[in-house]
Amino acid sequence: MVKKKSGWQAGMLVYMRNLYGTDAGRINEENLYRIRQIGTKQATIDRIDKITLEKRWHRGQNIYLLSREEAEQRNRAQEERNNAWRSLSPWDWSQVFVLQGEAGWDPDQNF
Repeated sequence: MVKKKSGWQAGMLVYMRNLYGTDAGRINEENLYRIRQIGTKQATIDRIDKITLEKRWHRGQNIYLLSREEAEQRNRAQEERNNAWRSLSPWDWSQVFVLQGEAGWDPDQNF
């Protein structure tokens, strides 16, 4: 069996989407991260300074993905509860990360 290679790799500079709160799903461009390591279900990221690109803390943050079925089930349950405080359960890294250079890019305005 050939393992499908993801487009996300260690060393990439990324922004994260907010996964919790009223802004869930929006890109948080205040904090920049570097992917330390990434696999199919877990990634470790380091928050870095946007100017110097140096780590701001020595301890990384772990992010986890669920299976698509479990994530969709949790997301449906959130919608049914209709809470003001939301959380999004991701099943793909593109739902969590946005490349640094693509965060503010709007294709409709760049043609």
